Amino acid sequence: MLFKTQKNTLINSPFGLLVFLCALVSSENLFAQAERYEFGIQGGVCNYWGDLSPKVVLKETQATGGIFARINFNSSLAWKNELNVYKVSGTDKNFDYNAGRNLSFSSQINEVSSVLEFNFFKYGPYVLDKKFTTYFYGGLAGFMFNPQARLNGQTYDLIDYKTENVAYSTISVAIPFGMGIKWMVNKNLALEWQFGFRRTYTDYLDDVSTVYPDMDARFNDGGLISATLTDRTIETFGTPQNKLGYRRGNPDYKDWYMSSTISLAFRLNSKVKCGRFY
Repeated sequence: MLFKTQKNTLINSPFGLLVFLCALVSSENLFAQAERYEFGIQGGVCNYWGDLSPKVVLKETQATGGIFARINFNSSLAWKNELNVYKVSGTDKNFDYNAGRNLSFSSQINEVSSVLEFNFFKYGPYVLDKKFTTYFYGGLAGFMFNPQARLNGQTYDLIDYKTENVAYSTISVAIPFGMGIKWMVNKNLALEWQFGFRRTYTDYLDDVSTVYPDMDARFNDGGLISATLTDRTIETFGTPQNKLGYRRGNPDYKDWYMSSTISLAFRLNSKVKCGRFY
C-alpha cells in the first residue's frame, strides 16, 4: 500500500508528470519515424514591462542570447528546449509622472524553457515539405534573476536590503509564448526569426511591488545605504518623502519580459526518405 501511494504521488506531481512526458516523447518506438533533431544558437534583443516601465522603452532594450535543441515530431509539430540569458533594466527617469520616485534597476535573467511549436505549413527537408513556414509556440519556463541598482558608483544586490521588507525568491516561473518564421537554407541548416513574451509569476523582477516600509527601521537596520535604496527621494530632497504604507509599486500586475531573436538551426538527421504525396 505504501509503494502504491508513493507511485501515484510521483506520477501526479509536476516533476513526475514532466519525467513521464519526457520519456514518452523521446521513445524511439513511438517516434522513430518522425524524429528529426536540431541544435542551434540564437541572439537578439530583449526588454521588460513592469513597475519601473509601465510601457516598453526602446532605449532600455538590451541583448539576449542562448542555445536550443529541437525534436521535430513531424512536419507540423516540434518540441524545443532552450537555455537563454537576458539583460533587462528600467528607471523612473524615463517617465515624467514617475520621475519623483527615482527608482531604477537592472538584472540578468538566466532561463531554461520548454515549448511546443506548431508550423502553419508542412515544414521539412523532404519532397513535398515546405522550406518556409510561420509558426507559433507556447510552453513553460523557469528562471533566476537578481535585481541590482547603482548608488554612488557602486552596484548593490537589492534583495539583500529588503527594500519592501519582503524576502522574495529570485527563482520563478514564466509562461513563454510567441510566433516566428523558419526558412530552410538547405536540408541541414535553417534560419529563423522569433518574437516572444514571458509572462512571469513574480512582481519582484525589478524589486518593486507593494508599499514602503518604515524608514526609521531602514536606517536602524542597514544605515544610509539601506534607506536610500528603499526610498531614493532621499537623493533629490535630502530626506525620504515616503512613509510606512505609501504605495511603492502595484502588486496587481506581474512583471513581463520579451525578446526578438535570430537563430541558426542545424539539423543532424538528414537521411532521405520517400516523399509524401498528400
